[in-house]
Amino acid sequence: MNRVSRRVCLSLAALSLLAAPVLAAGSTTPTPANLGEQTPLLAQEDIVETVLYFETATRAVRVYRSGSALFMNLYNKTTDVVEVRGVPVQLVPSTRDQTVYATTGGEARRFARINVQNETELEVVAANGRVVLQEPGFNTVVGVPPGSSNFRGNSFAPGTPALVLSAEAARLRSGPRLGSTIVGTAPRRAVVDVLDRVGNPEDGFIWYQVIYEGTTGWVRGDLLQPT
Repeated sequence: MNRVSRRVCLSLAALSLLAAPVLAAGSTTPTPANLGEQTPLLAQEDIVETVLYFETATRAVRVYRSGSALFMNLYNKTTDVVEVRGVPVQLVPSTRDQTVYATTGGEARRFARINVQNETELEVVAANGRVVLQEPGFNTVVGVPPGSSNFRGNSFAPGTPALVLSAEAARLRSGPRLGSTIVGTAPRRAVVDVLDRVGNPEDGFIWYQVIYEGTTGWVRGDLLQPT
């Protein structure tokens, strides 16, 4: 396997592993094998959606919201291990033009940062204050606020079915960005289950993670309408 192919595979693995939030006791944690079999959230339940996702040279970071609380997943692309899953995070005040999410438990603290230019960074600091890891990020996607948005596409909360509006079949992609691998399609007027919502600063679109006939993929927000 060449270097480019390995990088693509690692990125897809990161998206699959980090997409699964921690579930309540007695629930089954989704894995790449059963992710397409998730039961979508009901509209009245707490919405789980990504607030910030990015990759670094060795890690993939996902900060997500469940209800009013924030959590972090951290995937090591080198060892293929999820190092942190469902660890609570809090917003940290910053004097610079950036947003900082920091874990609140464990021996080491993880800081996920994004500034106004959408530049990201992961920093891991040991209990003694030593910086263990500090890497810039790429492939950044961010949360989409409710209501009007600068991102193109219909904005609605995950957890409800949506109707495919495309003139032909909508492409389900491996990641929330133009040019990512096509993993399946959903025909016009098909109903898909919506799991997550993000905005991609690079292409300017809202993207939704959906399930259609057992296939999980990402669809542009201008191709979907909530039912």
